[in-house]
Amino acid sequence: MRNNCPLCDSPRRLDDWKMDFLVPDGWPNPTQNTICLCLECGMIYYDNDMAQADYDEYYRKYYGYDGNEHSENNLLRLNELAELAAQHADKTDLIVDFGGGDGWLTKRLNEWGYYKAFTVEVGQELPKNVDLLISAQTLEHLYDLKPIVTKLIESLSIKGKLLIEIPSCLEMPYLEPPMPILDYHQKHVNHFLPFVLDDLFRKYDFYRIYTHSGSTPCYFGWHYRAVYQRDVPERIYQLSKMIVHDRIENRITRMQKITEPVIVWGCGDLCLHMLTKVKLDVAYYVDNDPAFKGATIGGIPVRDEVTSSEPIVIIAQNQASGILKRIKDLGLLNPVIVI
Repeated sequence: MRNNCPLCDSPRRLDDWKMDFLVPDGWPNPTQNTICLCLECGMIYYDNDMAQADYDEYYRKYYGYDGNEHSENNLLRLNELAELAAQHADKTDLIVDFGGGDGWLTKRLNEWGYYKAFTVEVGQELPKNVDLLISAQTLEHLYDLKPIVTKLIESLSIKGKLLIEIPSCLEMPYLEPPMPILDYHQKHVNHFLPFVLDDLFRKYDFYRIYTHSGSTPCYFGWHYRAVYQRDVPERIYQLSKMIVHDRIENRITRMQKITEPVIVWGCGDLCLHMLTKVKLDVAYYVDNDPAFKGATIGGIPVRDEVTSSEPIVIIAQNQASGILKRIKDLGLLNPVIVI
């Protein structure tokens, strides 16, 4: 039984819709599903008298693919997923396709040089420190959704990403040709709206960095495809810190070699930051920005032209080429040092 939402655990739900099914003798499938809408998070899910073990038995003994897994449309979908995985992983990364069936997707990645790509079925042990975990058309089948998703998260490395594809129930009612029971058949116990899937991974501090939505001809439906990464804002913060530190240190080393009096041309942010790191013997600054007309920096004047023969130092991100052209056009003979 799933008395509470499998995503947020709320008991508040709308549950006035039931669907009955005939079940082949001996199969561990429910004869009736209560279709529930969580009034807290928006998850749509089945409640019935089954457990995850029953579904595991069904998939192990009875789940068939009816040849569709190697249809042209499905192989096109799998190839798109492989290409997306390749964009989000290095060739030395550990890649796991969770619930990947016959392993076509990981075989494709192996062919492309991703030699640590493997398929792991639901219920099998997951390796540790996975760099990219793929779960395509799988989460909708998981009765014990949250415990299994937690295991997926715990298997990831610190830089690990999730590539998820699910049927999107947002578009199902509007598809042509019309599907009589939409996506509400026996095997799909979870029915995701895209924002609900995003909310699920946000609870684990994973944020979406890629999204795609489109038709899935091989499944006669519509899919939502997304890539999630842990704590993207903090990762960007730390990455930015590292890059700025490394690039500034490189310039500091070059500036420390300057010992004679100089003219500093260009008073942009990079220059004004660098001069807090290395104190140069600045005779005066040059900048043609009207904002600097009559200004001083630390008591040293900012001029709009070069009036002496000291070396010119350029410390600029985007304006260096323009300053060099200006020096050439003016015919100045000062030595030039570009930092």
